[in-house]
Amino acid sequence: MKQIAILLLSVFLVFSQQACKNRQQTNTQTADTTATTASQSDIDVTITDRLAELGLTADSDWRGIKLGDDFDKVKGVEKGEPFESDDDHVGYTIEFKNLESADMLYYQTAKKVSAIDVDLFLNSQESVNAYQNELKSYFTAHYGTPKANQWTSPGGITVTMKDVSKGKDFGLKVRMALANGSATASAK
Repeated sequence: MKQIAILLLSVFLVFSQQACKNRQQTNTQTADTTATTASQSDIDVTITDRLAELGLTADSDWRGIKLGDDFDKVKGVEKGEPFESDDDHVGYTIEFKNLESADMLYYQTAKKVSAIDVDLFLNSQESVNAYQNELKSYFTAHYGTPKANQWTSPGGITVTMKDVSKGKDFGLKVRMALANGSATASAK
């Protein structure tokens, strides 16, 4: 009788140990899957042809520049044609094949990029809608779900996008700013 009890106890302990081991493996696999999913969602920025033509990348805020970068980096990274420069900001323009264009103004506070204003000059309402939809996806992937065409990241970046079309002039206005640099840049 003692032998049967010891045998049953041994079997029970083996099964218990195996169950604990399986549970630890499942928890580890779940943690690995969660980490993989989190890092994949960080990279889930789809760069369409239109966004690539704008020069947008999956790992920057705008055209290879991140808000908070050293302001001197703008001149090294920006491939557009410079059209304006002073102590507080620098402006560049790019032209697209279809006679559309974009102007970008990069503002600085304490020698860091604190805000970026973008004016897209477009040919039609269809083009405005296409850019607006693709930029919405881009900004949502970067900064989360918007509220009324405004994105706010946990890191303090606020992005707004507005259709500024009037009559036969079509366009979009995009503003990106750091919370601590937006007052200086928006005064311009």
